[in-house]
Amino acid sequence: MPPFAFIAPSWDAVLRQLLLAPCLEEILFRLGLQDLLSSSRFIAMRRHAAALTALAFGTAHAAALIAATRPGPMPAAPMLLLALSTALPAWWIGRGYRRHRSLPRCIAWHAAFNACWLLFAAPVLLPLLSSSP
Repeated sequence: MPPFAFIAPSWDAVLRQLLLAPCLEEILFRLGLQDLLSSSRFIAMRRHAAALTALAFGTAHAAALIAATRPGPMPAAPMLLLALSTALPAWWIGRGYRRHRSLPRCIAWHAAFNACWLLFAAPVLLPLLSSSP
């Protein structure tokens, strides 16, 4: 199969990525961690709450990837970098949350980023990464 052929995701993956994950992750990371950091008595934590939350979000995705591949070899570095790259949109969503304080807006943006991943990035990147040595 050519590496750029479109592979339709399964319905359970679509529901998980567009509904379940955005809701649960935004509740955990925005209402939980970012709000906790934003109300910290340490100025640096309050100032950088969105960035720290985004870093935790990317780390959680990398840890989930490692856990999903157990038992087995450690995931390749490109896969871990791909998981960590979720921190960039998480930072952007966190900045929006800090400005608007709207959880539904964060969930919608998270679902939109996941939809872009399912439609454009995953069909191209995953076959390339899985075929690398």
